[in-house]
Amino acid sequence: MTGSIGKWFHHKEFSSSAVKKKDKARTENAHMHSAVSIAGLAAALAAVTAAGNSSGSSSKMSMTLASAAELLASHCIELAESAGADHDCVASVVRSAVDIQSPGDLMTLTAAAATGICSIFFWSSFYFL
Repeated sequence: MTGSIGKWFHHKEFSSSAVKKKDKARTENAHMHSAVSIAGLAAALAAVTAAGNSSGSSSKMSMTLASAAELLASHCIELAESAGADHDCVASVVRSAVDIQSPGDLMTLTAAAATGICSIFFWSSFYFL
């Protein structure tokens, strides 16, 4: 009886493997978007620290911090591309991030990266159930 009612309402039974496959794809997509957001944030931090050094008197600590931020940004960019992000997409995000104008812009990038990380955990909870 359930089968005939299901057919009447166009109800489809989804196999567990099909659902897990979709959840895995969503998790991987969330990972990629998170990596792109983090790469943008790292690029913005590198730009801010480099701009602080160009203002004249820069200490060894600020120069070291700028160098470390640039290294971190380049690594995050590589990770985003290895996670499946398109090179042009990553380049666009990085260009936009380098051109931030205010602390609010930096907060927006931080919030986007944090949201991306949360989405990974959300979709992972479905995938690993």
